[in-house]
Amino acid sequence: MSDVTVAADFGASLVRAIFSLNSQSQALKPELMLIAPQVLRVPSKSIENYEKYKLGNSMPENSAWVKLGNDYYAVGHLAKTHFNAVHCLESLKIDSAIPQLLAIVGSIVQSKQMGNSFSLSLGILLPWGEYTDRDRFESYIKQALSGFCFRGKEYFVTLESFTCLPEGAGLFARGRVPHKGGDRLRNARELNIAVLMIGYRNASILFIEKGALSWGCTENYGFSRMVEKVQQFTSGQKAERLVEVICSGSKPSKKAVAGLVRTNMVELREQEMQEIAAAIADAKQEYIAILTNWLKQRLPDRPDEIIVNGGTARYLQPELTQFFKSLGAGTTNWCSSLDERVVKTFGDLVRAQHLQSRLLDAYGLFFQLHNRPLPRLRDTVETAEGSHHDEARVS
Repeated sequence: MSDVTVAADFGASLVRAIFSLNSQSQALKPELMLIAPQVLRVPSKSIENYEKYKLGNSMPENSAWVKLGNDYYAVGHLAKTHFNAVHCLESLKIDSAIPQLLAIVGSIVQSKQMGNSFSLSLGILLPWGEYTDRDRFESYIKQALSGFCFRGKEYFVTLESFTCLPEGAGLFARGRVPHKGGDRLRNARELNIAVLMIGYRNASILFIEKGALSWGCTENYGFSRMVEKVQQFTSGQKAERLVEVICSGSKPSKKAVAGLVRTNMVELREQEMQEIAAAIADAKQEYIAILTNWLKQRLPDRPDEIIVNGGTARYLQPELTQFFKSLGAGTTNWCSSLDERVVKTFGDLVRAQHLQSRLLDAYGLFFQLHNRPLPRLRDTVETAEGSHHDEARVS
C-alpha cells in the first residue's frame, strides 16, 4: 500500500485533489486539497526575493512554488496574487498539470509533516481530447516526482501506481447510486449510458455501451464561452467577478448586477446596470443554444441513462432537464446521492463555496483507486478539519 493516495482533477477554474494517507485503520479518511489553477514559470531571483521579504507563515498550498530541474514555477495563490499570473484556457491541461501536481503532493507532505521520501498512488482525470496523451503524461510525472523541490525542500517520490481516466469516469464508476427512496438501479451492462461533464473550460461526453466505454468527445463549450460573450458586450468586466454574479441565481438580482457597474457618474449607473443585465441574459440564451445544438449532434438517440455533472451543468439544470426530455432520453442522473456524500465528507468548506458538484468526479475516482464502494451516508463523517484550500476564492 502506498504512503499517499491522490485523486486529482486539474480544473480550469480550480484544481481539486482528494487524498488519504496510509493508515492501519480499515476506515478511509479522504481529505481535500484545493489550489487555484494559475501556474507561472519565474526567474530563480523572483523566488529568492519572495522568500526573503515574505511576512507570516501561510499554509503550503497558499505559498506554493516548485523547482523542477533548473526551472522555477509559482503555483496557485502565489502565482495569482504575487505574480499576477493568468490561467490560459487555450493551453492543454497537461502543460500546467505537472507543476500543479508537484504543488499538491508537496503541500500534502508538508502539512502532514512527512519525510522527503515516500510512495504515491495517483489517479488523474483528463478531458477526452487529451486522454490519448496519458502514456506520455505518466512518463513525465514519474520523472518529475523522482526528484523535485517544493518551497525549498527536496522530495523523492516513487510512483507506485498510476491511473488515468477520461473526465466523467469517476462518475460512472461510483456515481450510479440511487437517491434516497429512488428506484433500484439497472445493471450497467444492460444499458447505453451517456456521461456528460460541463465545466468552465469545456464540455465532454463519454458513451458506455453495455458496460464498456465506446467513444468520447470534448469541445470548448464550457461556461467560459458565456462569460466571454458577456465581456464582448460590456466594458472592462473581469471574468472572475462576472462568474460570481452570473452564478448568483438563474437571473442575477439588481443588487448583484450593481456590483459590476464601473462608472462613477450617477446618471449613467442605471443605464450600465441595464446593459450588463441584458448582456448576461442574451449571452445565456446564446450559450444554451450553442451547447444544446452540440449535444443534439453528439448524444446518441434515446440513451437509457444520462449521468450529468459539472458546475455549469448544475447552473443550467432546468434548461438541460427540459432538453433531455425532448430527446426522449431515459433516466437523468444528477448524482444527488454522491452530492450528499461529498457534503457530509468535507463539510463547511464545500457548503460555503458550493463546491460539491465540482468534486464528484474526483470523489468517485478516489474510491475506485482504493477499490472500495462509496461509504454509506450514515458512515460518512465530516473531515473539514483535515481539508485544505487555497485562500484565493476561485469560481
